[in-house]
Amino acid sequence: MVKIIVLVAFGTLLSGVATAQNGLYSEKCARCHAADGSGHTTAATKMTVPDLRSKQVKQMSDDDLYAATAQGKGHKSYPHAFLHTGLTEQQIRDLVRYIRTLSTNQN
Repeated sequence: MVKIIVLVAFGTLLSGVATAQNGLYSEKCARCHAADGSGHTTAATKMTVPDLRSKQVKQMSDDDLYAATAQGKGHKSYPHAFLHTGLTEQQIRDLVRYIRTLSTNQN
């Protein structure tokens, strides 16, 4: 019974990350942060856009990354307040988990 619950919980986690990857990240983040998280985009030529794969971002706690994404905490050159523009808390947490998967070693 416990194994089934763990597998269901893990499957739900992976499902949330896949949803963020396939839809939310592409729709809400990639325009500025790029598909790979590098921040190398046209939008980034007009404002400071962090590389989501950077050491600085990787060292942020999940709560701090959530606050930056959900409420715009720490954003000076562009607004971020996805919690107030239609995304749910769970969707933003899924984005945070997806951002954690971004790597500078992507092909």
